[in-house]
Amino acid sequence: MNDEVLGLSDGRALAYTLVGATDGPVAMYFHGAPTSRLDLVGMDEAFGSAGVRVVSPDRPGYGGSSPQPGRRLSDWPGDVVELADHLGLGRFAVIGLSAGGPYAAACAESLSDRLLGAGIVAGVTDMNWPAAWDHYPEPEAAVRRVGDESAVFDWCSEQYGPDGSRYLDGAGDLAPADTAMFEDQDVAAGFFATVTEAFLQGVRGFAQDITVQSRGWYFDPAAISVPVAVLHGEADTMVPVAHGRHTAEVIPTSSLRTFPDHGHLSIMSEIPQLAADLTA
Repeated sequence: MNDEVLGLSDGRALAYTLVGATDGPVAMYFHGAPTSRLDLVGMDEAFGSAGVRVVSPDRPGYGGSSPQPGRRLSDWPGDVVELADHLGLGRFAVIGLSAGGPYAAACAESLSDRLLGAGIVAGVTDMNWPAAWDHYPEPEAAVRRVGDESAVFDWCSEQYGPDGSRYLDGAGDLAPADTAMFEDQDVAAGFFATVTEAFLQGVRGFAQDITVQSRGWYFDPAAISVPVAVLHGEADTMVPVAHGRHTAEVIPTSSLRTFPDHGHLSIMSEIPQLAADLTA
C-alpha cells in the first residue's frame, strides 16, 4: 500500500491510497460512511492477483482530506478528475460502496469520456425516490430528511461523540455473513482502522456526507451512458436491497446482480473481480 496526499487546485488536500497491482488498468474506489481510504488495505493481494491497481481517496472531511464547507455531490467529479490527471490516468473505472454509491453514479453521469465503467456495491440509491426511506431507522431518517448539515452534526455529536468514538458501540444487527467476517482478527482490525481514520477530524465530515447523500441526485440517471454494474446483498441489513434494484431500474446501461447470502460488508469480497471486469 502507498499512502499519498495531493494538493488540489483550490488549496485543499486530498488523501488517497494505492493498492493492488503496480501497473495495469485502474479502478478508483469511493468508500462508505463512515469509513475511509483505508477500506481496501487488507485486500491488496486480491487486487494484485486480479491485475488491477486501485486508487482510494478520502472524501472531504474524512481522514486526511481537507474539509470542503458547503460541498455538494456535484463537486466530487472535479476532485476525481484532478486526482486522475495527477496520476496520469487516461480512462479508468469507478466503484462506490454504500454511501460511496451516489458518488460513483455522479461520476458515471459527468465523466463519460474518462470512464471505462462504474460499479455500485451495496449502494445508497437516489434519496429523492420516496421508497428509499423505507426501513431506515428513526430518528436517523428524520434528522437526515431535515437536510441541514448543522442539525445533522449536532445529532451525530450527541449520538457518537464529537470525535466519533462511540460509533462502533451500537453497530446494530448485521447479516450472518457480516458477523462471520469479524471472526477474522485481521478483518476486524482493518475495519476498526478504517472507521477510526474516518473520524480523524471528528464527526463533521460524516455529518456532511450523510447530509449530501440525503439531498438526492442532482442529475438524471437516465443520461448515464457508461456501463454500470450494480451489486447488492439480499441479506443487507444496512442499505436495503431495494436500493440496488431501484438504481438498476433508473440507469439504462446497468446490470444488476444480487447475492442471497451477502450482507452489507461481506459483499466487499466481490470488489476485486468487479474491478477486473470493469477495467477489462
